[in-house]
Amino acid sequence: MWEYFSTDELKCRGTDECDMNEDFMNKLVSLRKEFNEPMIISSGYRHLSYNQVIGGAKSSPHLYGKAVDVLVSGKAAYRLIKLSMDHGFTGIGVSQKGPHKSRFLHLDTMENTNIHPRPWIWSYK
Repeated sequence: MWEYFSTDELKCRGTDECDMNEDFMNKLVSLRKEFNEPMIISSGYRHLSYNQVIGGAKSSPHLYGKAVDVLVSGKAAYRLIKLSMDHGFTGIGVSQKGPHKSRFLHLDTMENTNIHPRPWIWSYK
């Protein structure tokens, strides 16, 4: 459906629905082209019911198809953070502790509003 990314890897893990935002996906594909390395998605779209089951944020951008979690670590993670900012991603969550195979970056394009206040970059506990 999109260059570099399949519906299967972006769909909700609980419902198999895939309702990714087209503008978000255009940014993600552009980022992937410049990154020039595989980007393994561990979480893409989430249906509200599945998001509740896994304890996701109440107003998670995953619910709107405007977020992905990318498995990446080390120098590649640092480079992906910089490129994500250059490509206009407005939310970058950093989880870089524990085994390298489970480290990830959250990337989203949610707008900064009263309903969805957005930090630019944050670290997970």
